[in-house]
Amino acid sequence: MAVLSKGSFSLDLKIVKLGADFTDDDRQSAWELYAEMSTRISVTGKHLDSECTDFSGELYIESLDSLFRFFQEARGIMRKFPVGKIGGNNQEHLGVMVNKAMSNVLRPFLEKWHVRFRHWWENQSNPRLNPIDRQKEFPELEPFLADWSAVRWLMREFQKELIKVYALVDVGAQKE
Repeated sequence: MAVLSKGSFSLDLKIVKLGADFTDDDRQSAWELYAEMSTRISVTGKHLDSECTDFSGELYIESLDSLFRFFQEARGIMRKFPVGKIGGNNQEHLGVMVNKAMSNVLRPFLEKWHVRFRHWWENQSNPRLNPIDRQKEFPELEPFLADWSAVRWLMREFQKELIKVYALVDVGAQKE
């Protein structure tokens, strides 16, 4: 798969199989990452929102914290992946892919917005407002949500690639 870009973020989605067959460790690491992604709206958005632009019902401060916790979990999964089994082009290895997602997508977004939004939320916003209405008053709301939408879209593409390459069950697939 080619390099995907959206907004100011880009992600090179080249994951390859490690050898002819996956070991249980390979698939387990991919599944752990997928489970973290698929259960966090903050990372991949709502299942039925193909453009990842639906933020309705979310409390942004909590979703930002969830995105940060995902970053930490992904780092832990990357550390556990069986590095001794890396073969072939190790630049297309799952651990390298996780690092690219963290370095090129998650970290830049969190560095730009996490502290900025939290500071505004805790020091400048009106705590008397309903939290959902309160967050709509963020002065940089439009670029904030545009960047977050781009992050979610890219992470969802990464999630799709995990499903395909590691033959994972797509828990978000719609039943007919």
